[in-house]
Amino acid sequence: MSLFSTDNTTFSHTQRGIAKAALPALPYPTTKSEEWKFTSLKGILDTKYEIPTSNTSKNVAICCIPNSDAHTLLFVNGKFHSACLNSKEKEKFVLKTWQELDETDKKHIESYFSSNISPKKDIFTAWNTAYFEEGVYICVPEKTVITTPIHIQHLTDSAENIAFQHRNLVIVGRESSVKVIETQHSTGKSHTLCNAVTEIFVGEQASIEYIKIQAEGDKASHIESTILTQKGKSKAMLFAFSFSGEVVRNNLTVNLEGKHIESNLYGSYLLSGSQHVDNHTEVHHKQPNCYSNELYKGIIKDTATGVFNGKIHVYPDAQKTNAYQSNRNILLSDGANIYTKPQLEIYADDVKCSHGATTGQMNEEAMFYLQARGISKENARNLLINAFAAEVTEHISVEYVQKYVVDLIEKRF
Repeated sequence: MSLFSTDNTTFSHTQRGIAKAALPALPYPTTKSEEWKFTSLKGILDTKYEIPTSNTSKNVAICCIPNSDAHTLLFVNGKFHSACLNSKEKEKFVLKTWQELDETDKKHIESYFSSNISPKKDIFTAWNTAYFEEGVYICVPEKTVITTPIHIQHLTDSAENIAFQHRNLVIVGRESSVKVIETQHSTGKSHTLCNAVTEIFVGEQASIEYIKIQAEGDKASHIESTILTQKGKSKAMLFAFSFSGEVVRNNLTVNLEGKHIESNLYGSYLLSGSQHVDNHTEVHHKQPNCYSNELYKGIIKDTATGVFNGKIHVYPDAQKTNAYQSNRNILLSDGANIYTKPQLEIYADDVKCSHGATTGQMNEEAMFYLQARGISKENARNLLINAFAAEVTEHISVEYVQKYVVDLIEKRF
């Protein structure tokens, strides 16, 4: 079955051929697979999608973040729409769509593109690698600090069911720094499917903050794979916020390939109706003296379902590893569901690692305390929800993005 059938390619690479050759033998995952046990793709596979042809919309303003000064690239229905770059910094780094690549870009990309993922193992990664057309290439040279964030905007606005693919490649050179925001919105009433891959490479002593915000409608589905590779003494802050979605699968793989690396992974999902969000994370500690911290928090109501499956893998050479993982959830209704599975796989003996998961309902004592002081039940619940989510949002360094996310949380329920 072909969800993404197009032979029009824009970037020639041997990985394209490898992925195309692998596709016929790759099955779509089912709930019989341990990695997809709680996430069914039947609804997606039974839906007929069209390849989008239009990149126009009257609703692009929904993509804007108030008070933003970011470099922006906007994609409508998976196709590039427009760009706006800050003139003061645009000469310091590369920010292009795949259609804009020149020969110098392509030569530089060769050693990075698809180097830490295998399209032979996953059908969605294979589809993307073989046939993606649109996406963003970001390259920050060595010893360059980009102070203005980069904002990748996605808007789906279609009268018909559409499926498309998106590919990002982010390279941060040695001793450099950048902040990237990626938002997803929709205004159409049709079913949409985005199959996306984001590869991030962070050089020695470099840093990145990458914030993904999924805020589409109940008929929008996503298969998102993010692969982060860090070199020695680098630092990464990754955020994943899911506010809605018919079926959303976020795959995150982190490779710590040097010493003295710091990696922080934060996620929050606020679900209602029959929405379904599945977060799968893997952190690979390959070298000694590295630190990783992972915190995912969920708030779920109605008959919505959240899934969290996180694994920390500590390799034999990764002595002095400090790795922490926590998944905490609040269920606001009897029909809400959460399936959580934090995991540790340790092959070194001098490490500090911990993991845990909690699931409960709203704190009745706190609710009573707030209501006893004249706060309505609804406002009391909202205050507690905001406080619960704040442990994630407080780490966002871009002030206007932090306020934007907090406002989305406040409006969510």
